[in-house]
Amino acid sequence: MILNKNKYVGRALDNRMGGFMIAEVARMLKNAKKKLPFTLYVVNSVQEEIGLRGAEMMAHRIKPDLALITDVCHDTGTPMVDKIENGDQKSGAGPVLTYGPAVQNNFLKQIIKAAEKNKIPFQRAAVSRSTGTDTDAFAYSNEGVTSALISLPLRYMHTTVEMVQKEDVENCIRLIYETLLTVKAGQDFRYLK
Repeated sequence: MILNKNKYVGRALDNRMGGFMIAEVARMLKNAKKKLPFTLYVVNSVQEEIGLRGAEMMAHRIKPDLALITDVCHDTGTPMVDKIENGDQKSGAGPVLTYGPAVQNNFLKQIIKAAEKNKIPFQRAAVSRSTGTDTDAFAYSNEGVTSALISLPLRYMHTTVEMVQKEDVENCIRLIYETLLTVKAGQDFRYLK
């Protein structure tokens, strides 16, 4: 359901928006007839909430060199969501880019450059241990995979009235698309400047 012309509201937007966003990126690449210098797998997983099992299986099956994960994060303006615990992210301010052990810093810098170059607003978050997303499954698989996380701020997570801003969805799609266009075949992110 669309509310006030700029919000999507519904149940299970947590997973549905992620699937929608990656499908839109694939559609945009096809429509623009973009030829990427690498093989792109667009996958959507299950069981993230109960142990990352879907992402774990995909990571071991595909054996990627690079993984760009999308998920949701709390809009911390939501009642009963603690900003001290979760950071200060809000709907309408753009995708959230996470710093943490599972996120490869140079890949994250490349995503930030893509956002700045294309004037895509973004927010930052930090985690001390785990992202709590499929990023962890990919990053620690197959001797380590260069991984990063782009999150969509979501209000009322895990309720029947989850809500996201339309422009945040559009900006997540644009950021993923523009980031993919910057990746070079065989790029080694360990030595980026």
